[in-house]
Amino acid sequence: MRDILNAISDNLIQILGTVITAVLGYVGLQVKNIYQEFIQDKTKKEIVEKTVKYVEQTCKDFSCEEKKQMALKKSIEWMNERKLNISETELEILIESAVNCL
Repeated sequence: MRDILNAISDNLIQILGTVITAVLGYVGLQVKNIYQEFIQDKTKKEIVEKTVKYVEQTCKDFSCEEKKQMALKKSIEWMNERKLNISETELEILIESAVNCL
């Protein structure tokens, strides 16, 4: 009887070790994904803020709509260089937000 219990307990420890390793691996992957998303959002915001400042400095004679189009174009170019995906709606919201902070 003791031999059977010892065999079960030995296997139970290995099974628990495997389950704990799998859970920690999954949690680590989720933390990594959340962190990468946070960094991408932060990078997008910084790119748009810098682009809006650039457009304000270099395109003083442009109308508001022309400045907005220039900011859209330059932001998309910069984000494509960094391989960041962004929707047009998100980009417009970030540009408007950056303009309001000036």
